Amino acid sequence: MTTHRSPSGNDKYQISTHRSPSGNSKWQTENTRHQISRVNVFFVICHLIFDISFLTACQALGGLVPRDSPIATATPAPEAQGTSLAVGDPPGPVLDIAPLPDGGFLAGVGPIGDADSGFEWRLYRGRDDAWRPLAWPPEAIPRSLHSTPAGDLLFVVPFSNALFGRGQAWGLMRSANGGRSWQQALAGLGDPYVMDLALSPAFGDDRTLFTVTWYNGVYRSSDAGQTWESMPLAGEELEPSGGANPYDLAVAVSPDYSDSAGTGLVMASFSHRLRRQEASADAWRSTPLTVTATVKDFEPPAAQLSAGRIAFSPNFADDGTIYLYSGYAGLFRSADRGMTWQRIGRRLPLRPPFVADFHLAVASAVEAYVLLATSEPDLALGQPTRTLYRTRDGGRSWEELYDPPTLGWVSAFALGHDAQGRVVLHLGGSRGGVSSHLAESLSWD
Repeated sequence: MTTHRSPSGNDKYQISTHRSPSGNSKWQTENTRHQISRVNVFFVICHLIFDISFLTACQALGGLVPRDSPIATATPAPEAQGTSLAVGDPPGPVLDIAPLPDGGFLAGVGPIGDADSGFEWRLYRGRDDAWRPLAWPPEAIPRSLHSTPAGDLLFVVPFSNALFGRGQAWGLMRSANGGRSWQQALAGLGDPYVMDLALSPAFGDDRTLFTVTWYNGVYRSSDAGQTWESMPLAGEELEPSGGANPYDLAVAVSPDYSDSAGTGLVMASFSHRLRRQEASADAWRSTPLTVTATVKDFEPPAAQLSAGRIAFSPNFADDGTIYLYSGYAGLFRSADRGMTWQRIGRRLPLRPPFVADFHLAVASAVEAYVLLATSEPDLALGQPTRTLYRTRDGGRSWEELYDPPTLGWVSAFALGHDAQGRVVLHLGGSRGGVSSHLAESLSWD
């Protein structure tokens, strides 16, 4: 473990440069069942080669060398050829979007560059045609972006190339100055491979965060991510990875969560299981549901349900509804606080395992949105195009976004509401740019 200091000379942070789970690492358990098998590694490479997150990871493995300092100032990106990007617009593909309290957005983009010059990833902040690049380590893939309700803190979960034996184990990045500088928030985390993050709905009062890691499950912070404590399983030994799809790790907090009042629910997927913990309880409860693979003759053909993304209904306290996306088995819905689950994505195209990135958002108990890959390749980017789907009847039927108003296909999205309570979709394009649209003003087929 090497300790580095930020360029300002202030907050210390630690970076792990240990090897991948298949190599010698202090994060590696000695038991071989805690490793991804050679067969699974083979399928990971085969099935993820056209997936955005994994494709960018592969490019990073081939062209980037970790820098001495993980904090580097980004420079403005050149305008993409053949697009109508406004001056200052983030380039593409846009990987993730996080709405900010001031009406702007945080946008992660990349890869930018080529095999000869090297690939890099960038982070932008802005709105409309006024965007500025933020300080960001160019070899870190910003796959999951989060803002606190007051906008005083920003969090980013980068994809960790260190899982494949190359580069830094970035863990969780935290900014207390609007993105001008970033520090790793790893104090108390026994595992630097952070996979997902969730904020308490009462963050302004309780400063509480939850995160899930590759090896050690869920951690909780009550001081806005400065320190972390484990939420262990009682009487059960942890195994790494999420399940049959090793990227099925996620954590989410219900809108009515309050630790002090003992209300609400924490839902998480880790150690090959989907688990839930009521705020009034002190133990995890597993969901014993066996599901089948979305690909015929895939090995294993059946596994315990796990999730790469979990999303609560905004009215969860009344309707008890949760949606989840499993990279192994597709979309599911629960109407009883996560006790039982029903598969709802049978009419959607099936993405092959393993899937590393997940885009799912819920507008109500019956209205949800999911972004899925298609069978049509984007030859310029070397990856499949994507289509945004929605349901307004709880998953019984789905319609796709037709003729998306983006530069290229929709590569990322976020959900919001206007002053009248109407659903607003914030869309990022494969060739850059971020724009906002009323869901009902778009064409759905």
